[in-house]
Amino acid sequence: MICKSRAVILRQDHPVKRKFCIKDWVHTKEARHGCKTYSTKEIAELTGVHPNTIRLYESWGYISKPSRLKNNYRVFTDLHLLQMKLARTALPGPYPVNGKRVHQLVKEFAMGSLEESLALAREYLEKVKQEQKRALRALNILDDWFAKRSCRNNDVLIKGRLKAAQMIGVTLDTLRTWERNGLYAIKKDKNGVLAYTQFDLERIEVIRLLRNCGYSIVSLSKIFNRQVVITEKPSLLLSLPINDEDFFYVTDRFMQYLQSHEKRAQSLIDMIEDYMKREQ
Repeated sequence: MICKSRAVILRQDHPVKRKFCIKDWVHTKEARHGCKTYSTKEIAELTGVHPNTIRLYESWGYISKPSRLKNNYRVFTDLHLLQMKLARTALPGPYPVNGKRVHQLVKEFAMGSLEESLALAREYLEKVKQEQKRALRALNILDDWFAKRSCRNNDVLIKGRLKAAQMIGVTLDTLRTWERNGLYAIKKDKNGVLAYTQFDLERIEVIRLLRNCGYSIVSLSKIFNRQVVITEKPSLLLSLPINDEDFFYVTDRFMQYLQSHEKRAQSLIDMIEDYMKREQ
């Protein structure tokens, strides 16, 4: 048994944390400088997240470390509120571009590297616009196929898998995977170098679009493995529904997905630029 005196000593050694008190704010530097302050619960409610999310974002570097009261309670400011709003705008995935770069812009803003954060936000917007252009080109190719306005062009445009990957906007490993699964076959020139014709490149662009729309390699191989020129029977593309959705609905949805990321990237740029103007 623990004696009464010992229990008193234990309680003194392990004091119970008292509740957050508004009077404690007068002891913080934020309050002394007239800044509006928030508790963890308040900033969580303002940004629509759980208080634990605030603590996680702090540990991950998505928001800067707040000041602490004597009782170790966090004190947030309007800057933390802006950092949370920027993080909540940028972080939800998946991304049509490199998501790590988007996460990095959030961290740069939290560290106060505003120029770097703005540059990454502009890069994000530019990459999304490039993705939109590629998707529109692939859709135009599909339109031509369905309308039978195109003929198979076997003129060699580029040579080498690396150049093809750079032109299409995919990695070398991606092209190798598609080739191994029989989605297309590229002939070689007399020197053994892969020679990509206009039709080959158009076909790969369409494959890239359909993969981005959610079609599996197995599904696509059911079409492209067949000994049928795709321009002769484009209706085969309509035989591969995703969750019973129409093919055109799926591609339209992907374009809407890109448009939403374009708006998101522009919102990030506006938020960073507005803050930089206020700080000048």
